[in-house]
Amino acid sequence: MKKLIYIIPAFALFATVGCNKNLEEGPLENLDSSFIFDPVDKNGAYADQFLNDIYGNMPNGWNRIGNAMLDAATDDAVPSMRGSSIEDLRFGRIDPFGNPDDVWTSRYTQIRKVNVFLANIGKVPMETETKDYWKAEARFLRAFAYFELLKRYGGVPLMGDRIGTLADDLQLPRNTFADCVAYITAELDAIKPLVRQFPASGGDYGRITNTAVLALQSRLHLYAASPLFNAGNLATENKELTGYADVSDAAVRARWQKAADVSKELLDLNVHIIEPNNRYINVFITRDSKEIILSYLRANSSDVEQNNGPVGFTQHGHRGYTSPTEELAQAFRMTNGKLITDPTSGYNPDKPNVGRDVRFNNVFFFNGSKWMRRTVETYEGGLDRPGGNLTQTQTGYYLRKFMYNAETATSLGAQPHNFPLFRYAEVYLNYAEALTETLTDDADNPTQAAVDALNKIRARGNIGNVSRTSVTKLQMRDLIRQERRVELCFEEHRYWDIRRWKIAKDVLNGSLHGNSIIRNDDGTFTYTPTAIAQMSFLDRMYLYPIPQAELYRNRNLKQNPRW
Repeated sequence: MKKLIYIIPAFALFATVGCNKNLEEGPLENLDSSFIFDPVDKNGAYADQFLNDIYGNMPNGWNRIGNAMLDAATDDAVPSMRGSSIEDLRFGRIDPFGNPDDVWTSRYTQIRKVNVFLANIGKVPMETETKDYWKAEARFLRAFAYFELLKRYGGVPLMGDRIGTLADDLQLPRNTFADCVAYITAELDAIKPLVRQFPASGGDYGRITNTAVLALQSRLHLYAASPLFNAGNLATENKELTGYADVSDAAVRARWQKAADVSKELLDLNVHIIEPNNRYINVFITRDSKEIILSYLRANSSDVEQNNGPVGFTQHGHRGYTSPTEELAQAFRMTNGKLITDPTSGYNPDKPNVGRDVRFNNVFFFNGSKWMRRTVETYEGGLDRPGGNLTQTQTGYYLRKFMYNAETATSLGAQPHNFPLFRYAEVYLNYAEALTETLTDDADNPTQAAVDALNKIRARGNIGNVSRTSVTKLQMRDLIRQERRVELCFEEHRYWDIRRWKIAKDVLNGSLHGNSIIRNDDGTFTYTPTAIAQMSFLDRMYLYPIPQAELYRNRNLKQNPRW
């Protein structure tokens, strides 16, 4: 694996003054393009670093907003730390002047860097095959940046290969939503045969492969077919900026079919795997899991454990920033297939992991979990819920997902932590959803292919198979949505799923819950569901506002509806 893919220098806009080739002249961000793209550098060392810098601008999901996971702005978690900036998203306190998840500038900076790279890499006299791989990778990263803009803002200005400078007056209007989807699709189609074939081995692990291209296409077309960008369009004017103009039944079904087709193309390659349930945790803590299609590679560390582990482990620096909700916990079924709210399920709150979806134990720290050679205590006054002003769980749960198995460890060592940008389980769920939504009648039974794809993921939890003839399209939709919530939790899917499904207004208004846990004199516990947080969602939040600074700078930009 190339170290520079995940330990990356920051390149700023190139200085306009020349410099010689003496490395001691100053940091790389002060060097001009003739230094980086050196016509006598046969190995392309600095061009490689420049490309790795663009890789470093890919999304990175851990505790990235006010020390909180993005899921703390959904019904799946709340921030343990009061006053976190994630609360601006939870309560709808964003506007064109301030948004903690505004990526407009950072994504366009990434796009500009790609264009600089593509315009200059031809000057470097390196091996043609590697140079061609790099160009294709850069185009993927540009397409990915546009997708990150598209899902937040709708249609955005397409720069093409323009580089632009501070002196340029780039008064570009927003392209339509359909234009942006078509552009990203065309770019990905073009580079599919040009990137490395999975698996990229040795020093190229972590670089873009053909399966990453297909995975982005799968997600792009899944989003593009979803209600938010079709019949759920919120705009009254300029509708083509925030969704498709043609929202006929036939057009929408064709979009779902496109999502299904590209997902199947990836599945049919049969080069990735679904890790068995006893290796679920390995997906996130090993460098070479074949379930991972593309991840954000970081240097070994223990910060995921320290930022999210139970606060009673003070000797290990645990800060407990993430509190999963009871709503998320209840989404994990019993192995008999029943929800824990069913009185016949056999659920015992004192032993919440017994007879439960096996993923539960890998996602939650709960009262009675084992960690670092002791029992986790999230009852009132327990070591991990001591009360007072200390940041601590608000719900009785802490986040365990992404952490290596340290039940018997005495100290935390630096470990691999890979934030999954695309993994194989998502593709199965994309395929199941897209196939299901192509059905014309809500009472129809789903296809066997859709059911098989869903069951492939349910098997990881050991929660039993769904029978095709026992469910309708609507019931299958609910099962898929629940499975996405469980399987992909804390991977930054729930936040966007409830928006593209256009159900955020239903699930993000009202109370979220945890448990007040009292330890009784006889050593048993009493669990009392307790409202611990409120959420608020307005229709306008389905899409982010264009930053006001950009509207001032570019007179041809149009703001999103209701902002």
